[in-house]
Amino acid sequence: MSIWTEIKESFRQGSTLTRLIYINTGVFVVIKLLQLILLLTGLDMAYASIMINWLSVPSDPLLLLIRPWSLFTYMFLHYDFFHILFNLLYLWWFGRLFAQLVDVRKLLTIYIWGGLSGAALYIISFNFLPAFHPQEGRPLCWEHQLR
Repeated sequence: MSIWTEIKESFRQGSTLTRLIYINTGVFVVIKLLQLILLLTGLDMAYASIMINWLSVPSDPLLLLIRPWSLFTYMFLHYDFFHILFNLLYLWWFGRLFAQLVDVRKLLTIYIWGGLSGAALYIISFNFLPAFHPQEGRPLCWEHQLR
């Protein structure tokens, strides 16, 4: 049995926790492969930034109206290897604990609601807390530089 067959079989027969880990890993690998292709073909890496920006939750509520899917896609995006490593470790540890204490079938619902709550908290914080406002005309993050 090949490793690809084992992965497909464990995804099919695995729990919600296993599937979430595979989906997060798959999205990370696809994004990194696209970035590698852009790098190797000599195309501008700004395309990769635009793609990530397109899938990330914007801090501007008006942009969120244009990109509503980003409320869900950002939950599966990870910036670098250590970001995904620690997020998946936490997901594995706390997902197993959650499955033992509550019910593994409710994990996806909690995952989605947690992601939506995180997006709401990010948007509210970014727009209402003074610490997140740009100073002296400088953009705070790369998201504002793409506009």
